[in-house]
Amino acid sequence: MAQPDTARAAVPQSHEHGHSHLDAAQAEPLTGPFGVHGDRHPQAPVFDTAADGLTERRRRFMSALSGHFRAVSATLLSDAGGEDMLQTHADALAGLGAQIDRLFDTPSPAPEGGKGALSAIWDQPELFAQYTQAFSAESARFAQTVRAGGDLVNGLHDLRYYCVACHADFRQR
Repeated sequence: MAQPDTARAAVPQSHEHGHSHLDAAQAEPLTGPFGVHGDRHPQAPVFDTAADGLTERRRRFMSALSGHFRAVSATLLSDAGGEDMLQTHADALAGLGAQIDRLFDTPSPAPEGGKGALSAIWDQPELFAQYTQAFSAESARFAQTVRAGGDLVNGLHDLRYYCVACHADFRQR
């Protein structure tokens, strides 16, 4: 199997979310039991500033949180199946919820007019902490509700409230 030519200089392709991808010919070869496969996502992305890197990490964290939330929602509110995976998703929501405040330790507000965190997060840390603590508690409560076989639809609705409220008050779109 042909391996990508990694000797030539990589020409990254920029994306609006802050990191770059290499074209297929420059992908890093990864070898394993299924053969050689090229990874086009650099493992050490370079950001213009530390705040840009932190923003990307926070965005990825929130995407993971959203993915678990949407998987639960699809299971409960449609015929998508997945009831056997509800606890896994609920526990992931609780685990991420318990750490959400750590994403905002270092000020990294979105640029003026850009999408992302508002400076109010760091200007009003006590108020913002109330939001993150409430989400953390509610995500843990939801995981327990799933474990106990309680009212999952209303539990998910309650959890969603904290997402919407925080985004309304501390995020610009």
